Formats: sequence, C-alpha cells, structure tokens
Amino acid sequence: MAIANQLMNTSLLEGLKCVVFDCDGVLIDSLQANIHYYGKIKEQLGLSPITRSEIEYVHMHTHKDAIIHIVPEDKLEEAWEATRNFDSSTLVEYLKRSEGVREFVSWLRSAGFKMAVNTSRGETIDFILSLMDLEGFFHPVINSTKVVTPKPHPEGINTILGVHGLRPDQVAYIGDSLVDEKTAQASGVRFWAYKDQRLDAEVHIESFWDIKAAMQQCYHGDPCAF
Repeated sequence: MAIANQLMNTSLLEGLKCVVFDCDGVLIDSLQANIHYYGKIKEQLGLSPITRSEIEYVHMHTHKDAIIHIVPEDKLEEAWEATRNFDSSTLVEYLKRSEGVREFVSWLRSAGFKMAVNTSRGETIDFILSLMDLEGFFHPVINSTKVVTPKPHPEGINTILGVHGLRPDQVAYIGDSLVDEKTAQASGVRFWAYKDQRLDAEVHIESFWDIKAAMQQCYHGDPCAF
C-alpha cells in the first residue's frame, strides 16, 4: 500500500496509460444529495428515516438496487412512482465537485492519458458531468444502463479496455467503496482508493492535488515513460 504524494514509489505508475474514475464519492461529493433523495422517497412512502447502513448501501449501488434495498416489497410500485415524479433539480444544491479533480483530469488530458468513467449511477451521469464542468474529459462513460451487469461485475471496465485496446495492467481505477475494490479485482486493473484507507488498494489518495503532484514528479513527456 502506498499513499499518493511526491515521495511515493514511482514504479507504481510504470506502464499506466488510462485512469478510470467512479463518479459518486470520487468525481463528485454526492453523499448529502443521496441522503436527501432517498430520505425523501422513504418519507413520501411513510417509512422510517433512512439509516446509516442504508446510506452506505445506496451510495455504492445502482438506483434500482438502492430502492429495492430500502423499500419493502409491498411498497415498491409506489416507490417507483415517487422516483418518476421526484424533482431532481432540488438535489443540485447538495452536489459539489471533489476538490482538485478538475485540475487533475485537465493535467491527465494534457499529458496524454486516456480517461473514462465507470459508475453505478444511471443516465443522470451526463447531466452531472455537465453540471460539475467535467464534460468532455472521459471516453467512454459507462453507467448502469450501458451494461448488462453493473459493478462489481467487470463488464464496465472490460468495455473500457476494449474501446482503448488496453491491457488491465495499463489501467488504474479510482474508487471509494468496497464495490469499486471488487470491480478492480474482478477486471484485473490497478485499484486506487480515494479517501478510504480501509480498502485494499495499490495506492491510497487523500486528495487529487496529491496524486497530481506525485504523477508530475515522475512524468517525462509520455504516459508510458515514468
């Protein structure tokens, strides 16, 4: 395990050509938005307030799995109706871009690295990237509607590997949850954990400023030349 900083072992970056990002908890801080959204759904259904364990679950899983997890089966039909009628604009005030991430992805692009997104979020990912001024950096953007089996299944990462013609060892996946850790393990790519040192990761990132500085320290003009 290494902590991302200017003193980290630069051999951990050798051969890297692509960085894949999770969305919620990595590109954006959406925890409060999720608490508000799923809490309001439960409130509309007359259910008890959302619990800590439910918050952890919904933050890591697809919208469909999250609703099924927090809503009793006999109220699911009512829950789906509530989600369809929910005013998503009320969530904007609870969303914010992770500190330093735009500067990091801007540098990665200028340095010639490929970037992609692999998220459990659904079709709202395009709106989120636009809202957070992160649109245009990532290709492909894999969300839960673009795969048969979402994370932690490796389908999303494997799709990204295929699009860019890369081997797993040439890719680092930045995630913040056990689901992301398992996704990286299943696909064979490097796992870099964001702000959670409990995860089993090759590199632990406390801030995007730190990983940017670490990569700049050993960058020699080619994404393969460290």
